[in-house]
Amino acid sequence: MRRALFIICVGTMITVLACCKNDSIEKNKEENTIVGTWELRQAQTGMMPTVNYNPGNGNILKYTDVNYEMFTNGVLTKSGTFVLVNDTTAQATVGLVVSAGQFTNRIVYDNDLTAPKKFLQVVNNKLTFLSGYFPLDYGSKTIYERIQ
Repeated sequence: MRRALFIICVGTMITVLACCKNDSIEKNKEENTIVGTWELRQAQTGMMPTVNYNPGNGNILKYTDVNYEMFTNGVLTKSGTFVLVNDTTAQATVGLVVSAGQFTNRIVYDNDLTAPKKFLQVVNNKLTFLSGYFPLDYGSKTIYERIQ
């Protein structure tokens, strides 16, 4: 009887742990996706000082699986389609030291492969973009926070 009870308890624990692990994997996937609504929190361009933005500023990016909308001060300014492209040239392209595994994707809007590269990374509900070339004071870094 004890052996059967032990087996049932161990089986239950394994099931619970497996479910928790799957939930955390799914949550991590959701947190690291670009899909959602993002609001601008910080922008730095060239030699200009970093500008911080308060919540409710109306500078919004909305992404679905393939479509996007950009809002400036609450007004829709651009919409269309996008794709994420695996691209590991961020360090050479933007002229910054980029740690391995970071900024390994870039976003291509409206199938415009000739546009300057815009690299992105999602970490802890923050969406960060890098573009331009920082050593020539032409670099740009913008940070958005997930609001939905």
